[in-house]
Amino acid sequence: METIAVYWESKVKVYSITHITGLSLSSLIFPIKTTEKIGNALIDLEHSIQRFELVTQDYIDSTLSQINLFYDRSKEEITEKVMSAWCEKMQATITSTSPLELIYLHGPHFQERFGIADIVFSALRNDNINIITAGCAGTTIYIAVPNKSAVPATRILRETFILPINN
Repeated sequence: METIAVYWESKVKVYSITHITGLSLSSLIFPIKTTEKIGNALIDLEHSIQRFELVTQDYIDSTLSQINLFYDRSKEEITEKVMSAWCEKMQATITSTSPLELIYLHGPHFQERFGIADIVFSALRNDNINIITAGCAGTTIYIAVPNKSAVPATRILRETFILPINN
């Protein structure tokens, strides 16, 4: 027999809510069969731009995948130039969104707590904050929002969750 702990909080505690401004997003759609080539090209690209702020991947269907690359907006020209050069060879298409902002919601063991993402997305939807894309990891939820939306979105999330006093 397996034992499962379930608990409920009327207001969820998180460690911090932060945001980063001045970012660009390049979304790359490519055949799944070229994933290894795309991965190797992205390693080289990351060396050119110093770092990605966030990388997410989604499967569109059984043949296509999409990678979303978030990086400092000052690197947009070089990123688009490099990616455009190898997109045709790898049967990939690229779209860019700039500027945009990222919100990071850090918490204790989100993967073990039911309903956290729903609380986040419902709070933002109720205040008409558009979400460009989002990604979740064990202890962090990443939310990309349009330019100048991070400050109001962060305020909404700070009202929705309990944070440490110094945060």
